[in-house]
Amino acid sequence: MGTRAIYIFEDEHEEVHVYKHYDNYPQGAVDFIENAKEFAWGLPRFEADEFAAAFVAANKDRKGGEVRLVNARFKDREEMLKANDWCDYYYVISYQSEHEDLWIEIWESQYMSSRDTCLWVLIDELTHTDMKEKYGERAIAV
Repeated sequence: MGTRAIYIFEDEHEEVHVYKHYDNYPQGAVDFIENAKEFAWGLPRFEADEFAAAFVAANKDRKGGEVRLVNARFKDREEMLKANDWCDYYYVISYQSEHEDLWIEIWESQYMSSRDTCLWVLIDELTHTDMKEKYGERAIAV
């Protein structure tokens, strides 16, 4: 069973959503974002659609299916997340010039049995450099 996530790439003009099926806990996500940087324009140039394409190119299983764009039929982020509430995480990736780095928000799904619904909880927000230090090398809290 996969640890599923939606990655939301956001700039001042748009946001692009990508679904990834496996290994999307923060220790995996940090590597997937790093992999995308190899295929993307160098920072500070950041465009949501271009970085999303780089993310897919860098992380797609050559057998296919594991990483894909999310259908654009949703009117907004809230509707898209509600339709994908079976995911375990979602990440918002943007570029913030004041940090001169990617800015990452990490949201985790918490199931509320009393309401039979999913609640998204912000568990961390940090630069990608800080994310690599905190979660990199597949760090697992023991």
